[in-house]
Amino acid sequence: MASDTHPGWRRWLPWTKSPAPEPAGGRTAAELVARAAGPGQAAPDPSLLDYETCYARCDDVYAAVSLLADNAALVPFQVTVDGRPAPDHELRLLLERINPYQGAVEFWTRVYSHLWLTGECYLVVERNNPLDARLPNELWAFSGRVIEPVTGPGAYLTEYRFRPPGAGSSCALERPDVVPLLLFHPLRPLRGLSPLSALRLGLSAELHAKRANHDIFANGLMTDVALSFEFVTDEQRRRTREALAQANLAPGRRHGFLVLENNTRIEPLSLTPRDAEFLELDKLTTRDVAKAFRVPPMFLAQLEHATLRNFETAYRALWELAILPRVRQVAAALTEHLAPQYGPQVVVQADVSGIDALRAGDRDRVETYRAMLAAGLDADWAGRRVFGAEWSPAAAGRGDGQ
Repeated sequence: MASDTHPGWRRWLPWTKSPAPEPAGGRTAAELVARAAGPGQAAPDPSLLDYETCYARCDDVYAAVSLLADNAALVPFQVTVDGRPAPDHELRLLLERINPYQGAVEFWTRVYSHLWLTGECYLVVERNNPLDARLPNELWAFSGRVIEPVTGPGAYLTEYRFRPPGAGSSCALERPDVVPLLLFHPLRPLRGLSPLSALRLGLSAELHAKRANHDIFANGLMTDVALSFEFVTDEQRRRTREALAQANLAPGRRHGFLVLENNTRIEPLSLTPRDAEFLELDKLTTRDVAKAFRVPPMFLAQLEHATLRNFETAYRALWELAILPRVRQVAAALTEHLAPQYGPQVVVQADVSGIDALRAGDRDRVETYRAMLAAGLDADWAGRRVFGAEWSPAAAGRGDGQ
């Protein structure tokens, strides 16, 4: 990318261009991106929920993604050179400075939200550093809706294309200017797979069930009816229909009716609210979302078996099983794609020293280690049993706040 302060992709940012008017027909973002990608791209199935709809309309998805992203964004990154911390390194300052319009917490919350929600996020580099035009000076985060990896003959990846929603044109992004963050996709190695991919059918069923439940209450907990009459004249039929319409279809009334003549009868075939089991469906969806995002169900308001003790254990599990693997994945991607631009032996690491949940676990392990020493066990053997691969003589001091 050129060192121009307004590269090709930046003219689509909301603060450099007036927002485009809403398209006619109410197209979704996915459809707009498919249209912008060219005539060869197929439009998405409108019967499927897109990820933005899941986040905006499914409370379980919103709760899980925001819980994970908000916590992950609080973990800072540190930079080491030749194994030594470099707090004043230009890369570390970039990871804190981000760009003139977003702070670090807001930026990383957006990054992790895209990653957990859609399975992919792309960090785009802008090179307008006044000291060295070759070095990155700003970072911007985009979802996979607008960034497309491009392959070529004999090349695994040649470049990226920036395709803004609703725009008919695109611009090229060179590989060093993009840091891809992807969750494993078994069929498309250059794209990420969202955890919601396996939940779309269940989430769609819950949304339809909630809509049906809403309609029951909107109808005053009464079902629509079918009435049977034996009319003598057409005038009687007309007056009866007008009277029913005025009584049931006036403003503020939601009931419908069906008029049958002679001996015609109708049998209800719809499910009752008891048969539909709305509450059980909602609980099942919550458990499915918790399972997909590795979030303990108690953090999604499933409190039947929650206690103070298992809440603390679950909170530590949330960090160890869900949040830290993603934070370390981002650190590894920054090390692979961004750190080499600052020279050799530059490594980006997640600084987890300030996470209270993990420090509590360290105190427990230190207490166990000291109890084993008091029992006369070998210090090195006990340390490896308790701390595993993290064992070092200094590890025994973590529980004292060191």
